[in-house]
Amino acid sequence: MKSVWLLFAVALLLAFAGQMVPAHAQTCATKTGYYVASLNADIDPGSADFMATTVSNAESVCAAHIVFVLTTNGGDGASMESMISSITSYEDNFNGTFTTLVAPQGAYAFSAGSYVAEASTSIFMEPGTTIGSATPIVSGIPTGEENSTMTKDIDAFASYMSTLTSGNGRNATATALMVTKGVSYCSTPTSPTCPSALKENVINGVINSTTVEGALSYLGVPANTPINTPGVRSSLISILSDPNVSSLLFLVGVFAVLADIYHPTLILSVVGVAIIAMALFGLGVFGASPLAILLMIVGAAFIFLEVKTQHGISALVGVVIFVVGFLLIYQFPPGSAPTSTNPIPTQAANFSSIPDITYGLIVGLGAAIIIASLYLRSIREGLRRRPKVNDPAVLVGREGKMESDLVPGSKGVAMVASEEWSVTSTQELHRGDPIRVKGVTGQTLAVEKVEG
Repeated sequence: MKSVWLLFAVALLLAFAGQMVPAHAQTCATKTGYYVASLNADIDPGSADFMATTVSNAESVCAAHIVFVLTTNGGDGASMESMISSITSYEDNFNGTFTTLVAPQGAYAFSAGSYVAEASTSIFMEPGTTIGSATPIVSGIPTGEENSTMTKDIDAFASYMSTLTSGNGRNATATALMVTKGVSYCSTPTSPTCPSALKENVINGVINSTTVEGALSYLGVPANTPINTPGVRSSLISILSDPNVSSLLFLVGVFAVLADIYHPTLILSVVGVAIIAMALFGLGVFGASPLAILLMIVGAAFIFLEVKTQHGISALVGVVIFVVGFLLIYQFPPGSAPTSTNPIPTQAANFSSIPDITYGLIVGLGAAIIIASLYLRSIREGLRRRPKVNDPAVLVGREGKMESDLVPGSKGVAMVASEEWSVTSTQELHRGDPIRVKGVTGQTLAVEKVEG
């Protein structure tokens, strides 16, 4: 088990070491052409990885322009800032132009996605698309400070949005309303509740096309230019950075190791530790606090302790501690206002609340842990009550037959319960004599002759 815990410790270190390496500008004698990428997903660490990969790949082929086709409901603030950092690096360090295209029809760049769009050199939308609704969701606010902290956080992100927008020559006042009032802007407004994005100058233009290919052609992208989408790595990061998935994987790994304790195979332990490593990596990428991860590990330790205590209390305590840690994953310190030296808020708030499915998952996980603990306890009790296969004490009273001659004070061989045993006796016995076991000393049977 020492190797298992060593691997577990390494996995914990990996969880906090999963930082993306920033792309470095490619030295290009001539910059020309377009690099096109498309994202239809929430803003999460996988999306941030995809953006970093997009910028790196574009620089590696000396592309002068990136067109990023975007559809998103939003996501977490840290990933949003990472994506904006990649865009800024491409624009400022590589001197490229970055265009966000909200497409196809029915697409939207909500919440964190609107910040990513406004960080772009230019923004274009297709008819029937929407941008905006960028009010952050603040968590971890001390009791009694809800109103003041919420106001400060919204003001911070409104200022951040204004900085992004004005830096690209668009209407900072209008985009600030996305944050302070949750306003959304439509490419083809159909009601007073969704003003014109073009008229309010929060975008650079509306492309009269119903397809992504048509919009790309309008932007000057040559026909047959490949549209790059998230690869396996980015997709895997997105999956693992979902705290619901990572927490579930964490428990699956714990129970895989527990199962290996009862049915030693080593394979289950290796698989379990690998799953735990992936879960911790995902939680670290998501930005879960060390306290949250520590509490989940402590909860798992109490679940392991149930194997020894066998009274159910350890499993219950483990469930409570694990759930507390799970809920703390979603708690982020409120953001502080940007300054002249740091235009980005010091801590990004989240732009999506805890989904309802999470609360259902918590109840399900708690019940699963308790049921699994009781199941493991019943297995152990059954194993404890089961007679030992090689325990000769169960042979007392059984009859057999001598396989050799025996002189009192020496040892012979007898067949008992279809097995050959070393036997002793106070009687002289001969091969073929029927015998009965009357006692056991170690692995040697004391026998007597059956008369008649």
